[in-house]
Amino acid sequence: MKPLPRLLTILLLAPLASLHAAEPTLLRVAPDATFSQIAQPSGFTPEMPKLSDVCMRLFRLDQKDVSAERMLAAGSDFHITRGVWSYIEDESFIKSVRAKGWEFQGSLGMRLNDPDLALRDCEGKPIGTIGESDQPPFRGDNYNPAYRRAYLERAKRLVDMGVTSFQRDEPDEGFFDWGKKGRRDAIPDADLLEFHQWARTEIEKHAGRKLTFSTNCHTDPPFMQVFDYRMTEVRFRSMDGTKEVISPSRIREIGLAARKEKKLFVLTGQEDRPAEDYRWIWATSYATGNLYIVPWDQFQNVVLDPVTRVPRIPINQLPRIFIAQEKFADLTGFVRANADVLDGYEEAAVGGYDLQDTRFGDDAPIRIKGGSGKLSAFLRAKPGDAHAPVVIHLVEREQGATTTLRLPTARFFGKHAIKVTLREPLPYDAALHAKAENDKNYRSLIRETTLTTTTEGAWTLVSVPAVNPWGILMVEKLP
Repeated sequence: MKPLPRLLTILLLAPLASLHAAEPTLLRVAPDATFSQIAQPSGFTPEMPKLSDVCMRLFRLDQKDVSAERMLAAGSDFHITRGVWSYIEDESFIKSVRAKGWEFQGSLGMRLNDPDLALRDCEGKPIGTIGESDQPPFRGDNYNPAYRRAYLERAKRLVDMGVTSFQRDEPDEGFFDWGKKGRRDAIPDADLLEFHQWARTEIEKHAGRKLTFSTNCHTDPPFMQVFDYRMTEVRFRSMDGTKEVISPSRIREIGLAARKEKKLFVLTGQEDRPAEDYRWIWATSYATGNLYIVPWDQFQNVVLDPVTRVPRIPINQLPRIFIAQEKFADLTGFVRANADVLDGYEEAAVGGYDLQDTRFGDDAPIRIKGGSGKLSAFLRAKPGDAHAPVVIHLVEREQGATTTLRLPTARFFGKHAIKVTLREPLPYDAALHAKAENDKNYRSLIRETTLTTTTEGAWTLVSVPAVNPWGILMVEKLP
């Protein structure tokens, strides 16, 4: 395969990423352009996940202490809309998921035990999935007609069970594991493209409808055109735990990189971190047009010793991560409650902590005075809709404090004055959340407050109370 493009290497290989990733080039905006004119359409197909979707892994049914009942209850507790990246092939479970109105994403990765269907190394030995093993489970041989038949028949069975989308792990058949060790040449790009195009075409032909396909590929090979969006793991700290590698600007850059290819990123974590960290990254992900998977039944990766580069704890001894409902469901409910200002909205400006918007030259579109110094603002608008509300996501990295925002009045609705309303999640209450889930009335989980505004020449000043960690300002046009 081709060498990794530098931008995608920086942005997507999250465990190895630099904190200071290169910012995608953005064009300067006209002095009189409104935010709805600055925001650009995503180019998403109708089948793509929505920006108000709440995703949670429905991992496996053979785990200790994670029964089907517990998994389904957790999905309801977190108000999910999509069960994603699942290795479950149980028809009754899938039908239970679909009965709740959730999408179910199956995996195209097969557990392959037949050596006759395996990819072979340069010595003719089957290539296993674990280290340099030649024992099952094996990597699949995309050239093998029998493997193709097995691959397609399994996918068809999943469609018949109710699967609505697919995730494909290691779409290059694990080149990083065996290619870097010289066990065989890489599978040519053209051949990988042909295989994934063939598979998608045949699966959708069987389904009789358009499906969505995602992958956790971290590079930009030709076969990425077959996939609609990417799953990727991002880390808070480097693999040896010595430095922070995540920031508001980096999460934003991931979203901008995705939009350049008209795709979406669904992010997930791999570290045992305090709930406050996951609350912050959840809010920042949605504020930047990405999605984040609820950290419940989440994979935990190793931390390397900084000197020996050996895992401090072996990976097979690390438990999966299960965040508590009372520490997170207020934010998942907040997403559901704000579908009207998430779906169809795209970035128009940013400002505040760790963010610079070079499109506006020296005329910063969002200025923040006071507060903790670590409040980030992400302004999003509905492209081409001059009447729709404009929203500003405020995400706090530290303990919040009252701030004043200075906003360019004319960039919202031209000559019209504006009204600003703050939406915040209510403190978690189990009974309130249970009722909201039952009634599908997620707006009952938020508080709306009209904020005081004053004008100062061409600017509108807004006094904003502390947010911890997330609030959304809804800016509406006054007659």
